[in-house]
Amino acid sequence: MSQLINIADLPNFYVIGQANTEAADSDRINMRMVFGNSVSLAVAECEPGYHPAPQIHNSEQINYVAEGELWVYVDGVAYHLEQGDAIRIPAMKMHWMWNRSTSKCVFYESSCPPLVGDSAVRDSVCGLFDDGEPRAVGDYPRVVWLAEKYAQEAEKRNDPPTEGPLIVRAAGLGTSVHSGAIGAAASGKLTSKCVHGLAHNMTIATRKGGYHSVPHIHDAEQIHFLVKGEIKIFTPENGFDCKEGDFNIVSRNVPHWALVPTDDENILLQAHSPVLGSAANRKALLTDQERAFPITTVFNMTPWGVDEIMKVEEVFTNHMRRSDG
Repeated sequence: MSQLINIADLPNFYVIGQANTEAADSDRINMRMVFGNSVSLAVAECEPGYHPAPQIHNSEQINYVAEGELWVYVDGVAYHLEQGDAIRIPAMKMHWMWNRSTSKCVFYESSCPPLVGDSAVRDSVCGLFDDGEPRAVGDYPRVVWLAEKYAQEAEKRNDPPTEGPLIVRAAGLGTSVHSGAIGAAASGKLTSKCVHGLAHNMTIATRKGGYHSVPHIHDAEQIHFLVKGEIKIFTPENGFDCKEGDFNIVSRNVPHWALVPTDDENILLQAHSPVLGSAANRKALLTDQERAFPITTVFNMTPWGVDEIMKVEEVFTNHMRRSDG
């Protein structure tokens, strides 16, 4: 296990341990998932016709369609997602997916708490923990597969797809512009699109070439996946030289900062738990009833100045950690 791993080195989540591969339709999906103590993050590619059985779990789930289209059913209600759309599935809600198109669909999925109730998953390379690193103990949720009759009954009605508070279209997902970068013309070098639920958020952040953040700290676990480009992530104890396809974690209350070492833009998929409130235009995917619930929200704080982080970067420059060793 390691705090840094590439997607190519991860197994398909649906063939680990005691997973029901038939119910999961595992022949038509390749989901690579990583997890920490509070949240899990996955990148999945499903083929045309992908149609797992209904499932339920005690974990809040967020999905974002990066490519293609996907039908998602929540308690029998149909939602049709296209590229750039996102949906939240509340904990303990029956749901299933269906790729009714003739093309593959790529989607991102985050879950809080992480879906690692199966001991084989917890013990696999999917855990973003260095050897000997402590981790939370206790029960974690797991997928429970349900009878196919629930999907058959809903799909037989052939209801048109619905809109509602659990879904946001690409056009309705606002862009937040962040400050807190170092250097000339730093403003606007980091933008993000963010959705959240009661327990966690999913964010897609774009950093322009040369972006260099100030050190910051937050009381939220952060897992990220490098969709595009290169990025260097620093903590007081490590320097991570991340390449496209890498997953990485920053534990709660660990100071960290980032540097884009090239002139090309960088796209980073992130999940935080609890909800990180730094995105001004973050979108709450909550039902009317849930909007009355309290949501734990944390914010970035700046522990050090520029001089201190430059000293740390100098220490790690010649021995950065990489997913290929």
